[in-house]
Amino acid sequence: MRNTPSGGPTRLVILGASGSTGRLLVDQALERGYAVTAVSRSDPFGPGRDGLTVKRVDVRDRQALRSALTGHDAALSVIGGTPKQHGRIYSEGTAAIVEALEAAGVHRFVCTSSGGVNPADRGLPLWYRLAIPLFLDDLYKDMRVMESTVRASGLDWTIVRPAYLTDAPARGEYRVEDGRNPKGGWRIARADLAAFLLDQVDGEDWHKALPTIAY
Repeated sequence: MRNTPSGGPTRLVILGASGSTGRLLVDQALERGYAVTAVSRSDPFGPGRDGLTVKRVDVRDRQALRSALTGHDAALSVIGGTPKQHGRIYSEGTAAIVEALEAAGVHRFVCTSSGGVNPADRGLPLWYRLAIPLFLDDLYKDMRVMESTVRASGLDWTIVRPAYLTDAPARGEYRVEDGRNPKGGWRIARADLAAFLLDQVDGEDWHKALPTIAY
């Protein structure tokens, strides 16, 4: 982890911090020594923790979001919803995030999408490709809009596409392909995803790319 020019720790803002992946991401970021602002509509973090600031903000609220983002070095988004109850959070929320990041002068953005966004990806297991139009089509359409918004922005972006997320312990090892699912891979632990997302803050390998990760 690098320090800022002032000598302090890198200042991260984590959007969607109250979710299952978001809480792990906050924990791991603090363990690595980052100064973290957790943005969510609720505060699940309990008593105050060194290095952590919590901002209760709806990501669609552009004005409040811009205020929360100002002064940070990088942003990571793990916003999300369920296939039946996503409420366009990916497309609408990310559009607001991108606009607020550009206005706040925060250029590094690591955005979480999904390995199933490209249903024609032959690296996906066959059963998963067959399930997408039946159960996940609307969700992935919203994610595709999100990805288009990020790629068209002026930000220094990385879009991470994880496989199906589990709550299993981290393995510390997984496969990564550029823009396509590792062949046959269909799951990844949230803890491993969180570690990979943090690696991208200062990493050089996946700028303006779509790393897709699975076991």
